[in-house]
Amino acid sequence: MTGPGPVDEGPRTVALRTLLALERGVLPHLSDWEPPAGLEGPDAGLARELILGCATHARLYDWLADRFLRPGPQPAERRIAIRLAAHQLFALDRVPPHAAVATAVGALRCVGCPHLTGVANAVARRLGELRLAERSGEGPLGRLPLDLRPESEAVRHGLPDLLLQDLGDSLAEPRDAQLAALNRRPHLCTRTRPGAPQPTGGSILKREGPWTWWGDPHEALRGPVADGRCVVQDRAQGRVAEAVLQTAKARPGDAVLDLCAAPGGKSTALRDAGLVVLSADVSLAKVRDMPDELHRVISDGMQPAFAAGFEVVLVDAPCSNTGVLGRRPEARLRYDRQHRDGLVELQRSLLRSAASLVAPGGRLVYATCSVSPPENQGVAQFLDGWRLLGEHLAWPGEFEAGGYYAVLIRS
Repeated sequence: MTGPGPVDEGPRTVALRTLLALERGVLPHLSDWEPPAGLEGPDAGLARELILGCATHARLYDWLADRFLRPGPQPAERRIAIRLAAHQLFALDRVPPHAAVATAVGALRCVGCPHLTGVANAVARRLGELRLAERSGEGPLGRLPLDLRPESEAVRHGLPDLLLQDLGDSLAEPRDAQLAALNRRPHLCTRTRPGAPQPTGGSILKREGPWTWWGDPHEALRGPVADGRCVVQDRAQGRVAEAVLQTAKARPGDAVLDLCAAPGGKSTALRDAGLVVLSADVSLAKVRDMPDELHRVISDGMQPAFAAGFEVVLVDAPCSNTGVLGRRPEARLRYDRQHRDGLVELQRSLLRSAASLVAPGGRLVYATCSVSPPENQGVAQFLDGWRLLGEHLAWPGEFEAGGYYAVLIRS
């Protein structure tokens, strides 16, 4: 999906238009965003950073701005322009404070809202007065004095209140560090395919076996990914495929059903390991987009058109994406009780359906890219007649996104 706006608009105006589209439901997923024609290089990178950063820290920036605004609803254009100024002031050290204010106000004019610039300019300038001259930590909080940081953990880190309730006392100390990590965007990770040479590149940060992490994603995408030597796969998702092999004890030649396979990363990894993989998904468009090398089929996971007999059935279920909020910050906007409970009901139904397809003595693998206990342990441990062989929760960090898997066997 192309970012909205004419080709001659700068990154702040493109960011403002995109965030408005997100707020109005026109752009449901920021992962769909691509810079418009004419916005390239550093400008495109700045637009992306502003979009993701403002979506991530909206609660914090609104909380700060409310010190200087009259109580009550604010026009969306003004509210988002103030967030743009705040993100540049508190998160982007290379942008001078005067430029952060001026460019955000200028974006308001470009979207046809000159009547909103006065208040926005005044509030942005007041925010600039709160900014520490020297950074004391990472992220926007690192530019705020300790006595100006909100007491609420959810506001400090831009997270839904319900997610904090669901995490409860499962967080280790220091809690702030763990909550801040939920907003991390891990470095791009690639998996080298069997028989292919290890990739080389100037931006490689780290390598572990077939796994390589890149400082410059474009170097990987245009090089070893484009020529087929590597595939993009987050390390947390790679662990799910490893669980099929190690904990579920799948062996080359075993029949594996990937019940919710799109976009096909785990199916590809299992196929590379010598398993016979059937990759199913309910969406025709998603099935078409999966790699051609996979055995693909359209099937509703709730009513699969398969007979029992698979040594392993993998359910990588639709989830809240709370383990990948750094890459999908808009997911936090949907994390309310109704949406979460609907997901849990769907996840349980998919797991029950998958369980009916496992051969005697076979294994059932359940996975999400969530860190929410109701979606993870609350689903994996609910299935009657099955017991847990192993489970793993990955917390987001510099080199890995968040995610969960459980391996089950009949009691």
